Amino acid sequence: MRLSLLVPLIVIASLASAAPSPAAGPEEGTVVTVQLELRASNGFAARLETSEKQVATLTIEAEDRQQVIYEVQGQVTETGLKVQFGRLGLIDVAFNPTTTLDSTEPSEGCTGAPRTLREGVFTGTVDFTGERGYVRLEGPDAAGSMSVISQWHCITGPSLFQRALRPPALRPKDAKNATGSLHAQTRSCLCIFAAGVHYGKKRGRSVFYGVKGERREGMEIARVTPVTAGPSRFVVDQEAGTAKLRPPAPLSGHATFRRRAHGPSLWRSTIKVPLLGSDPLDTGRPGFRAALYPEYHFD
Repeated sequence: MRLSLLVPLIVIASLASAAPSPAAGPEEGTVVTVQLELRASNGFAARLETSEKQVATLTIEAEDRQQVIYEVQGQVTETGLKVQFGRLGLIDVAFNPTTTLDSTEPSEGCTGAPRTLREGVFTGTVDFTGERGYVRLEGPDAAGSMSVISQWHCITGPSLFQRALRPPALRPKDAKNATGSLHAQTRSCLCIFAAGVHYGKKRGRSVFYGVKGERREGMEIARVTPVTAGPSRFVVDQEAGTAKLRPPAPLSGHATFRRRAHGPSLWRSTIKVPLLGSDPLDTGRPGFRAALYPEYHFD
């Protein structure tokens, strides 16, 4: 799993754990999902995707990879979709298919309707403004695709579709050459700061990641800022249980970590992570606790 997906998914999963069950699908035994590429202001890229449970995920991404991810329950049918993002805006569009990319009949031993993937244009209302006006999305149309997946009844074993829904397992890397990961968080908010360093065949690299999760107006929101650098930015001594961090811009500040035999580890940080549409994440605020691990999980 890529670094750009790992932490936001952890945050959103944590936020959604107490959420009510989603509404039933548009038709029993049928799953409809859509993907849209939306026009965004200020040089941002925007895309909207829906899941098999009609959860809509809107991702706004800057050129430097800063992201804000909004998740909310939507209404998806074979005619289009409607998603209300609280007071931030509304996307209510109808689907006009132009091309059928794929139509798959049930495999041997299975029965059911064909599964189709079609491209087309979504037309209607696209009206969304990010917090503090950092971005604006406007319609009236957007290019995208719609996948209609009918449930297949098979004689033996799970279907390919069911197997594809299983999340991939994280496999730890070999702990050598000062490889390591650091994870810091606080109970005062759903805020996470993560960093990792490892060495490949030719050279090493370090990664830094800040994320803040929120729940508001029926939405789950994750603001994410990742950055990569050379290995000297994250120096780890696993035997001594220490680490020094100096992330590059747009992050600022530095931090040190020291594991103690008794009591909580020592975490001293001035690192601040800029977040789109929100105040920076201050990893040195009271309540932050950190832990150091020998594995590298960020590929």
